[in-house]
Amino acid sequence: MLRSDPRRVTAHFDGTLICAEYSEQTGQLCLRQDGTLLREWFPPHSWMAIASVAGARHWGTRPSDDDLLALLRNEMMLLRTP
Repeated sequence: MLRSDPRRVTAHFDGTLICAEYSEQTGQLCLRQDGTLLREWFPPHSWMAIASVAGARHWGTRPSDDDLLALLRNEMMLLRTP
């Protein structure tokens, strides 16, 4: 059964609160920094973004909290790269 509420994880990076939200119903994936939208993906791009850091588990369509945290770490590294 699909979750009706988005899966949400948060982490602090350099004093900034970053949140990843994923909706199993729509496949929408959002990254927010202190509540402000940083990035947004829709299928199939959201699935590929998750699968690229989490491996082939569920093919990115049902990420775990660990998968979303891996995505957050990866995106924060990309945002810091000049």
